[in-house]
Amino acid sequence: MNSYRVAPLLLAVALGGTIACALPVTDPKDAAYVGATVYDGTGAAGLPNMVIVTHAGRIAAVIPGANYRAPKGTKVVNVLGKFVIPGLINSHVHLATSANPSAAKSYLVRELYSGVTAVRDMAGDVRLLAELKREAEFDEIPSPDIYYAAVMAGPAFFQDPRTHQAARGRVAGEVPWMQAVTVETNLPLAVAQARGTGATAIKVYADVSAPLLSAITLEAHRQHMLVWAHAAVFPARPSEVADAGVDVMSHACMLGYEVSDPIPPAATHPPVPVEVQKLERPNALLDALLSDMKQRGTILDATLYVYYSDDSGIDCKYALAAKLAGEAYRAGIRLSAGTDDEPGDSGDSFSALPQELMLLVHDAGLTPADAIQSATINGARTIGRESDVGSIEVGKLADFVILDMDPMSDIANVRSIYMTIKNGIGYERSLYRPATIRARHP
Repeated sequence: MNSYRVAPLLLAVALGGTIACALPVTDPKDAAYVGATVYDGTGAAGLPNMVIVTHAGRIAAVIPGANYRAPKGTKVVNVLGKFVIPGLINSHVHLATSANPSAAKSYLVRELYSGVTAVRDMAGDVRLLAELKREAEFDEIPSPDIYYAAVMAGPAFFQDPRTHQAARGRVAGEVPWMQAVTVETNLPLAVAQARGTGATAIKVYADVSAPLLSAITLEAHRQHMLVWAHAAVFPARPSEVADAGVDVMSHACMLGYEVSDPIPPAATHPPVPVEVQKLERPNALLDALLSDMKQRGTILDATLYVYYSDDSGIDCKYALAAKLAGEAYRAGIRLSAGTDDEPGDSGDSFSALPQELMLLVHDAGLTPADAIQSATINGARTIGRESDVGSIEVGKLADFVILDMDPMSDIANVRSIYMTIKNGIGYERSLYRPATIRARHP
């Protein structure tokens, strides 16, 4: 076995059932990963035969490998001929719509061993999310780091049964992590309550007017919270969402509602279809929207995978989602990579995030380098952590992925995982075993 920190598998953790999971071993020694080609995530060309030195969970040096001699006590990992990219960030997951600790941990183990070192949770039961976030931060469980949202929406939205699951035991719309808001709401108090849940951001979901969305965004930013929103929150259309100053807009397909006339007054179930016939090029309304988003630095969380994996929805088909994501990309908008999946969605032993990257390349026209940036530095921007994660640079967290094959020659090679390094701890893909999920007791 190579001389690096590695997590032993199949240690039982009891929490509403048991799952097989890996608990990392604490080791204070430095490590040096020697010989790989490093793509640092900044857009620079790959550098061959490099050394990445880690110390206390952070990157201490990135230096040429020629004539490198490791100091005494440094663990040396030979990765000659391999390729290194920053740790991947899945910028759209749902870990706790229906809180099941065993299922959530099983999903998180899979993500970590698939190269994912951080996830952005886009609405769920924060009573579980806060617990998982703390355990992940201190590497008490094998998991990407977790950043989650508290939801705000109009009162009508909380008829959605998913909100009742996420507020189980309480009243959806009346809990700090899932609040119904109107023009009468005390927004400073509502945002403070949301912030008190440990949330990174407010997610504005639906049934919110443009003036109210602007007020929520202003107050959230004043209290140092990010704002994540659907690209249309009905009756606010995409241009009004962008103009409100939100940080991230989710779902490329929802950009299509910019041409709706009239736009639906509120989110409906099933949703009103995007008027595809109005999106033929050229389109002045869509062009103005994309220009505004680029100028404001708004990130688009494209979520192609969710449309690709189930193309049965009446609101928007996968082909349109990919087309709109591609147009946003060509307009210079930063895209982030998120899958919009949750525990139990798939029996795959691999994260869906590599599939999202492949869709972005093959169907939206991104280069492999830009696709990787969508899941690294752009993902870091969605959570406000670009100074700490998202690229391989001295001083940042030691979050990176070692691949057997070059992802720039074929984006599918992001699945050729040799090892994930998170907080300086190594998780070798060959040791991954899917966890056993225990049902939640009613």
